Amino acid sequence: MPAGMNLGFVVLFGIGVVFTCLIALIVLIKVMGLVVNAFTKKPETAAAPAAPAAAPAAAPVNAAPAAVSSVDKQKIIAAIGAAIAEDMGTDVAHIKIHSIKKI
Repeated sequence: MPAGMNLGFVVLFGIGVVFTCLIALIVLIKVMGLVVNAFTKKPETAAAPAAPAAAPAAAPVNAAPAAVSSVDKQKIIAAIGAAIAEDMGTDVAHIKIHSIKKI
């Protein structure tokens, strides 16, 4: 090291440069975010409601499960079959699902 430069100065100068750059990056990202938001904002329609509608009441914990349509059941069975086939390393055509029980 050159005479007159001690280790403490080098460490403090390095830490100062790093944090100055980090603060500059934060400011730059915030400014860019404001610019992007200004250009991508959609105009609000005049027919927008003044106040948000009241949220529906939460369902009780012990309520009966909602009815699932047969199309939804088929999609669930297909997803379960695909997951099992992937785990077993085989094709879905080689898997036959006899029943599904909710745990």
